[in-house]
Amino acid sequence: MNLQFDLKFSRDDFNFCMKAQYEKDITAIFGPSGAGKTTLIKLLAGLLKPDSGKIILNDQVLTDVENGICLPPEKRSMGIVFQEKLLFPHMTVKQNLCFGVRYAKRSTVKLDEIIEVLGLSKLLNSYPCNISGGEQQRTAIGRALMCSPQLLLLDEPFNAVDYTLRSEILVYLKRCKVIFNIPMIVISHDPEDLKKLTDTVQLIDNGHSGGYGNIYEFTRERVINN
Repeated sequence: MNLQFDLKFSRDDFNFCMKAQYEKDITAIFGPSGAGKTTLIKLLAGLLKPDSGKIILNDQVLTDVENGICLPPEKRSMGIVFQEKLLFPHMTVKQNLCFGVRYAKRSTVKLDEIIEVLGLSKLLNSYPCNISGGEQQRTAIGRALMCSPQLLLLDEPFNAVDYTLRSEILVYLKRCKVIFNIPMIVISHDPEDLKKLTDTVQLIDNGHSGGYGNIYEFTRERVINN
């Protein structure tokens, strides 16, 4: 995976300006609330249009403001999982999973594989309101994977779940990475969660890069400085 971007975006009093290149299988995005983590995800996914800049994923230009290029989300080969999960309440778990297929450019992930890897076999006929938060999150991850993305974006996948469910979701994410080999960018405000997934972190502070590198070095610096 090779993701490159150089983006500027302003809204009200918030100014986002970042340039980076990610090549790791899993990259963590870490920073305080309001730092711009979700803004980055939305810019990458095409849910926000930058004021200027470019996004290139695996040699495909997704955004190039100067040349009038801004592909819509469904043409970016990205799967997105937000912390709110955003499952369709009138659809069963199976129907939610299958919804992602319509946006697949290439079918490399099979429904049966998703069901097995994410442990959803007993939930297929259930509706989102009748399953737990962790089960909803696994369903949302499965739906995103069903579109066979080149990159999976996860915005606070551990938010609003207790410690047991966090551990459960971490296990499933690591299993997905091994089996489906789909690169991930994962946002979290908890470095301990991130360290269980990857050793590569992008720090964001007030819309700007606060550093990029080994998560253990950054967390060690935070302990020393505090």
